[in-house]
Amino acid sequence: EAPAEIVFHGSNFDEMITYPPFFRDHIMPYLQKLAGMLHAKGKFLISHCDGENQGLLDLIAESGIDIAEAICPQPMTKVTISEVKKAFKGKVTIFGGVPSVVLLEDSMSEAAFEQYMRNLFREIAPGDRFILGVSDTTPPDAKFERLLRITEMVKGWGTLPMKIPG
Repeated sequence: EAPAEIVFHGSNFDEMITYPPFFRDHIMPYLQKLAGMLHAKGKFLISHCDGENQGLLDLIAESGIDIAEAICPQPMTKVTISEVKKAFKGKVTIFGGVPSVVLLEDSMSEAAFEQYMRNLFREIAPGDRFILGVSDTTPPDAKFERLLRITEMVKGWGTLPMKIPG
């Protein structure tokens, strides 16, 4: 009966730690039960899913989770945002998408950063069921100007339905 509209539960799902058969047999039934209880009260379930989740994506889509928070795509994991969207089948909102390494000058040039972000915006278009955020955490040595640039991109391209210029 809490006034919260969103309940954050479940964390650090990763196919190496929460092996898909284990997730399916032991975690998913619990999440489905919890989600059913929350949904009956008009509430949403959000879970932290920042790991290597290629083998869990289809299971997450069937788990009852409404929002998969901290989704981290390539180059930090094996999956692309397009693959995540396809696996989630419009059932789960993606929250994340910006791998923390793209904020580091040592990991990516300015030109590569711009291209990566433009491609990411193209992948998430038209933008429904997506909340843009840094996946997991912003590193201490992140280039702050890149965060500001992402803000500019959201202001310029973030109106739904999104249309990203060439």
